[in-house]
Amino acid sequence: MNFWQGKKVVLRAMEESDGGLFYEILRTQEIQRNEAEIKVPASRASCDAFAVEQAAKGNGETSPFLVIENLEGEAVGLATPSLEDSRMGVFTCGMCILPAFQRCGYASDALRVILRFYFEEMRCEKFNASVYSYNEASNAMCRRIGLVYEGRRRKTIFAGGKFYDEILYGLTSEEYFSNFV
Repeated sequence: MNFWQGKKVVLRAMEESDGGLFYEILRTQEIQRNEAEIKVPASRASCDAFAVEQAAKGNGETSPFLVIENLEGEAVGLATPSLEDSRMGVFTCGMCILPAFQRCGYASDALRVILRFYFEEMRCEKFNASVYSYNEASNAMCRRIGLVYEGRRRKTIFAGGKFYDEILYGLTSEEYFSNFV
């Protein structure tokens, strides 16, 4: 079995042909509203160029740019795990799933694969997640898979003309090895 495979997904490096996936993500309001910033429109050519550049550059071990594929080989989203503090062993992960593939368990399966890598292979101590309060599906997923609610930052997110809270979750290595392995 591929180390980067879960029960529903396979995580892989970006290929030159993935510009269309990146283009669709940038055009999808639902995804953009859940990102740290709403990006201005990008041309298909610039998204293709980004994919070519990313494919040529490759991934480092600590902060890869990963395409999420279902087991049928369809690209369903992106994941960007990142080692935030190598000395302390703290990591995080951004993720988005195209609307047509949401609520199929792909995000939670991809996150489990990423948790496995960072806790079991990189010897990390802590995973931190930040989810916007209006993103009910992602908040529910965090609770369902066992992330621990750690608090909220009030009115730090501005979207659609309103301020929202940022919900904070975490998972320690002890919690991971007790509940996930």
